[in-house]
Amino acid sequence: MEKIKTKDLTKTVLKRVQMYQRKKARNLDSVIMIEGFLPLEEAQKSSYTINEIFYNPFILDKPRLRELILSLQERDDATCYEVTASDLKKISTEIHPQGIVAIAKQKAYAYSELKGNILVLDKLQDPGNVGTLIRIAHWFGLGGVLLIKGSVDVHNPKVVRSSMGSLFHIPFYYCDQLEDSFLENRSLILSKAHSDKSIYDIKKSDIEPFMLVIGNEARGIDPAFDDFDHIDLTLPPLGGAESLNAAVAASAILSKLLY
Repeated sequence: MEKIKTKDLTKTVLKRVQMYQRKKARNLDSVIMIEGFLPLEEAQKSSYTINEIFYNPFILDKPRLRELILSLQERDDATCYEVTASDLKKISTEIHPQGIVAIAKQKAYAYSELKGNILVLDKLQDPGNVGTLIRIAHWFGLGGVLLIKGSVDVHNPKVVRSSMGSLFHIPFYYCDQLEDSFLENRSLILSKAHSDKSIYDIKKSDIEPFMLVIGNEARGIDPAFDDFDHIDLTLPPLGGAESLNAAVAASAILSKLLY
């Protein structure tokens, strides 16, 4: 059985990686934390570069885990550290770490790399929601995610974790506000709780390609979006619930628009 080449974990390395739990430190070194086997496996399938891997030896019995580490060590020359459970807990942001944490190099995209149908997140601040929405955009084959200033950092470990690795397969772009040039013959669709136009009134052929805007969890969509030519769209309730989670609403709307 091929042996993983490891280095000793020093206090300096431990302290540095602990600091990556903070946005400022991550952005300063242009890195992203990846926690757990599945997200790391998805990162390995992408063009992201893995710099370091910290793992507890008990997980090496997990199917494909040893092979994954070895492949990243060979492909990216990733530095590997075999660490104790207590040290891994210091590194990880999870209450119950999954046994492996990796540090990868961040990627930056230009807006031009977002193609076709685009999901727009208007100042969404819940990392779980944003990660799930990235996963939804990936599932529905969208060409990118546009995040309006005020949205949570996509490199937040909770975003990475809740995206289940989809973050590594879909381009994203931050901007201060929507611009006319972004639309480029796309239909702008604003998801609103109340509108005269129901999802049932929309024909796929009339709106593709499109930009679907999902609003802030508490405040909804910024009124500034109303200054653009747009379609106010609502998903009419069939029951008595007052509202839907942002990710659930986006998934329901996209299923109607795309299937």
